[in-house]
Amino acid sequence: MKLLGNVLNMISLIVSELNKVLPYDINLFYKDRVKTFYMGFYPGHFLNEEAKNRMYQDLLEIKNNIDRADLVIYARSYGVFYKKCINEFKGFFDNRVLISTDTVLRRLKAKNLFVITPYNQKRHSLEIKWLNNNGFRTVGSIAMDKTGRDEIARIYHDTVLMANEIANDSNADAVYIACTILSTLPIMNELKNKIPVVMASGSLIDVINEGRLDL
Repeated sequence: MKLLGNVLNMISLIVSELNKVLPYDINLFYKDRVKTFYMGFYPGHFLNEEAKNRMYQDLLEIKNNIDRADLVIYARSYGVFYKKCINEFKGFFDNRVLISTDTVLRRLKAKNLFVITPYNQKRHSLEIKWLNNNGFRTVGSIAMDKTGRDEIARIYHDTVLMANEIANDSNADAVYIACTILSTLPIMNELKNKIPVVMASGSLIDVINEGRLDL
């Protein structure tokens, strides 16, 4: 069965304790239908067995409450950078699960990308490496050189729109805008330009509204 966004009674949103932007922005689409669950922040994305067990133990403590919703959204990249980890994560819950890294990969149809991230150069390079490992080619990129939740959350919408304009003048076939802490949902329509744009947060909304929850 497919559920469209307008018939979802409740969504469980899982984010890092650092992410205060997405829980606010997502209410533009699903006001009063989103319950947010905050997980502790741990640096890094490549889990060893100890870190993996810690992540699932943290989730186990809140799993029953999360599963009460019609849909679970995991809006983090921690622990789900690889397809094997994505599939394992989906099997943990008794409900439909959308994972931001997975929805990004599903929405990116073009192979030649212009990548926009709010990150410093080290983290920006990791994002590009992740895309390359999944068969994409980066033909241009912008790193906004921000570090930490507060700096990323303070990035103006005009800055994102300007970066998107630059991307649209490139020879890329699509634009990818990273990070669910970066506020992009309020300007989704404005970001639509000459070439397709896929956003870490926006990809979740797109998949829900297309009814593509039969994962």
